[in-house]
Amino acid sequence: MRGMRAFVAVLACCVAASALAAKPQVRWANAKRIDVVMVEYRFMPDRLTLRHGVPYLLHLENRGKELHEFTAPKFFAASRLRDPSRLATGGQEVVLQPGATVDIALVPQRAGHYDLTCADHDWAGMIGEIVVQ
Repeated sequence: MRGMRAFVAVLACCVAASALAAKPQVRWANAKRIDVVMVEYRFMPDRLTLRHGVPYLLHLENRGKELHEFTAPKFFAASRLRDPSRLATGGQEVVLQPGATVDIALVPQRAGHYDLTCADHDWAGMIGEIVVQ
């Protein structure tokens, strides 16, 4: 019985170690800041180019007079977020009231092209693209 407990303890340590190895620590203090300004009816810039595996701090600012969203569900799903609770609508977007700013720390995990929209104003051309290399 004692041998079995030792085996289970060693196995538990191995599982814990492999879980830690699967998600390396992110140095959030070294995140590269990317500023995105929202106004009626556009993102500035409307194209973001990022590298996978690199930590970023998206600094989102609504300088408009209307509520705007930074909606990018596939991009957020393909990224590791420092604080997923900062996202709204089930992790699909960031909602900003007029004059508000929000910082989102993340690490893109997969290369690809991702749509960026303002869910309320895409009809008015408030769209963009996020490219992860």
